[in-house]
Amino acid sequence: MTAVEVSPLRRGSSGALSALAALFMLTVRQHTHGRRVLVLGVLYLLPCVLALILRNLARPAPGDALELALVFVLLPHGLAPLTALLYAAGVVSDEVEEQTLTYLLLRSVPRWQLYLTKLLATWCVTTTLVACGVMTLYLAIYAGTPEFWNEALPRAGRTVVVMALAQVGYCSLFGFLGLFTRRSLLAGIVYIVAIEGVLANINFVGRALTVVYYVRTLTLRWLDLPPEELRTCKVTWSMDDLEKLPSSGECVLILLGVGLVVSVLSALSFARTEFRMKTPGSD
Repeated sequence: MTAVEVSPLRRGSSGALSALAALFMLTVRQHTHGRRVLVLGVLYLLPCVLALILRNLARPAPGDALELALVFVLLPHGLAPLTALLYAAGVVSDEVEEQTLTYLLLRSVPRWQLYLTKLLATWCVTTTLVACGVMTLYLAIYAGTPEFWNEALPRAGRTVVVMALAQVGYCSLFGFLGLFTRRSLLAGIVYIVAIEGVLANINFVGRALTVVYYVRTLTLRWLDLPPEELRTCKVTWSMDDLEKLPSSGECVLILLGVGLVVSVLSALSFARTEFRMKTPGSD
């Protein structure tokens, strides 16, 4: 009898896609069924409550001042990067802590695809949270005012787009940190404070290394701010001369390009790294 050579079975492309789709939905469920989403929900509601209180004082705070402080300062400097940090830094470490990484790696799908799928799901969740925060803030600041429908609401939509681009940079960066340090939350907080908080406010070439710099540039170019608010933003951010700033297209390409490069590098590193799995009997 002649031996028949049998080739190993391989999962087809449709099977791989269905596995990645299942992983995407599983990651979304993991992100939306924990305490983190409740904590972030409370954090996003606090500035909304503050805006409502300040609007109802005997001498109400101007809407443009509230928008500058809560939307253009608090969100990109604090809530948006914090949201990305809490989720993206745990793309891999959460699986290790929950002892589920072994089951993930048993899938007949390349490791780099697993990482990018989980990161994409993380970006979708964090962008949705930030978008909800933006729209709720604009409602709290401008609802019931004459400019709400014609000016504030369209500006809120454009702000969502800007913040979605920012999340590309933040998620890719914090996902990278989560692979290379066990103290990714601490490292991420230091980055948010020192780089996005301090460096971005120093008027020199180094601030072009921050995500906030491109968020501010797009804010000045895209959002069609009222003249007085636009002037205040330029002075506050030391960005008086728009001719010296990157164009809108350059900002988008830089945010997307850097995010893509860092994500691919992280995925390749994930594919080559051997992880020490926790077992029920280990210390």
